[in-house]
Amino acid sequence: MKNDKYFKKCIAFGRAKEGLRADFQQQMREMQREIGFEYVRFHGLFHDDMAVYDEDEQGNPVLWFGYIDKLFDFLLSVQIKPFVELGFMPTQLATVTGTVFWWKANGCPPTSYEKWHFLVQQTVRHFTERYGEEEVRSWYFEVWNEPNLRSFFAGTQEEYFQLYAVTVDAVRSVCPKYRVGGPSTSGADFREDLGYLKEFLRHCSERRIPVDFVSAHPYPTCWALDGDGTKRMGYISKEICTEFFDRIQSVVRASAYPDAEIHLTEWNSSPSPRDLVHDTPFMAPFLLYNLTQNWGKINSLAFWTFSDVFEENGPGLSPFHGGFGLINTDNVRKPAYWAYWLLNKMGDDILEVDGCHMVTRQGQNYQVLVWNYCYYTDAFAEGDRHLLSETSRDMIFQNKDMEIELSLPLKGRYLQTMYCLDQETSAYHNWLKLGAPQYPSPSENEMLRSVSRPKEEHRVVSSFAVHETLHPHEVRCYLLKRLE
Repeated sequence: MKNDKYFKKCIAFGRAKEGLRADFQQQMREMQREIGFEYVRFHGLFHDDMAVYDEDEQGNPVLWFGYIDKLFDFLLSVQIKPFVELGFMPTQLATVTGTVFWWKANGCPPTSYEKWHFLVQQTVRHFTERYGEEEVRSWYFEVWNEPNLRSFFAGTQEEYFQLYAVTVDAVRSVCPKYRVGGPSTSGADFREDLGYLKEFLRHCSERRIPVDFVSAHPYPTCWALDGDGTKRMGYISKEICTEFFDRIQSVVRASAYPDAEIHLTEWNSSPSPRDLVHDTPFMAPFLLYNLTQNWGKINSLAFWTFSDVFEENGPGLSPFHGGFGLINTDNVRKPAYWAYWLLNKMGDDILEVDGCHMVTRQGQNYQVLVWNYCYYTDAFAEGDRHLLSETSRDMIFQNKDMEIELSLPLKGRYLQTMYCLDQETSAYHNWLKLGAPQYPSPSENEMLRSVSRPKEEHRVVSSFAVHETLHPHEVRCYLLKRLE
């Protein structure tokens, strides 16, 4: 089986304006050097803080692309292409205002579909003039975000279908070969057997509206009873991500668009930007377990998000506040980041893969990845969060050691490099050792960055046999490079 590296096809961040911050751009430059994602998806392209849309005294649209240009120029400069989410609604076109987020996004239909068409068309035309048709043909245009949730789209399903049709026409009017898709439905649609998606595909088929790709957000949770999802949240099962991926693949293949690409444009262990689990070592095996089980089913799975420079609920009040990011606001990499970093080192030919290890080959070289994925306790999965706090996050998992025994038939001498992720390399646990400061000093952050990375060992071997005990959430990667 070939390693298509779908896991690094797309990554995500919060909103367009955040992408203009210096700290954000530093993190993205480093991430691209160390991992190298192909696309990035984000909210808020048309939000008021990007100053794209205005109207003159007669009510005629006046457009300005200065901030968009700065953002897109930067993205392309670090070799990442935009996965363009078209939204939210500019205030002067909004039927309802401030429906969601601390930054008051307008999730609603437009007051004028004609003006919305003009906004989208001229934006796409501007992209074409600035970057060229060949470049823009490699992008994706996604119509809106989670229209099945009223806070994100204060309109009916039929109004979203109308918005989709108008938007497709606007994009395709610039170039018929540009790729457009949706409906970018939330995880709630997966729990309802993808009814919204099925109706969307049926509607588009009946009216012969193009759907170049299907997008959705398969978060593996079943409820959150408060705005941040911190007081009570249910987790469906250890296998639910694979079930969700299988389900959407089945729906798309059975539709009138069986060849449509499948892009899951948001995904994480939960949809809460204040879920303290997000900072923990659990996230590394969570990612490895789910990413290695699902080759060949989907085209991309965009981790939401790469950075804690993220303000849907306002800024996080501590360095490890449970933000979505692979990297915290002080540019300290979390265990989740290193999971991507290690997975990116795997070869193109997959020799073995199961729920706790993966073996690949690249020419004469071998790569072995093993992990101990300890899932939540039953009580925590069912919503009991009393054992979880800012400074205590280890007791909510079924913590058990795991024995690993692996061998490879090597011929010749190899340089073996071993990387290890464990509690000692966890940024969160190293922050606790500092006394959990709310505002770490520059020297403390530098220390956190230096120690919160995989341990590394090197030796020359002529055989490979590992019999080790992995502690809860521990990850090890063995790279075997043939020596001439």
